[in-house]
Amino acid sequence: MHAVRHWLSFIVGLIIFALGLLPLIGKSDLIPFYDTVPIIVLAFIVAFGGLYIIVDSIFEMIFHTQTGIITMIVGLVVAAVGTVVVLSEHGILAFKIPFLHAVIFYVLFILEGLFLMIAMFVMD
Repeated sequence: MHAVRHWLSFIVGLIIFALGLLPLIGKSDLIPFYDTVPIIVLAFIVAFGGLYIIVDSIFEMIFHTQTGIITMIVGLVVAAVGTVVVLSEHGILAFKIPFLHAVIFYVLFILEGLFLMIAMFVMD
């Protein structure tokens, strides 16, 4: 039986996965979806999702060391990207990452969502 944190990880992962998948499907004209979310909001979601993945990876490392380490690395990279974008948008950092567009954030959402959903089964 899965604990509450397992289901919470799966539900959060499913929501973040959907937040990344729906706009990408909308760009392919399969379903109408308007891309009006500001980049700063996407960066906040990516940064907090990365932190959530880092916390989940600690639980994963207890039972499956290799999977936990991979998840930790993905969480650190994703959290760093989101944090750099947030800090540069507020003028705290003097540089910006030039290639980051909304589509990159949607792909990061899908990646975060997949790792959080996988965490439900690995944390046992």
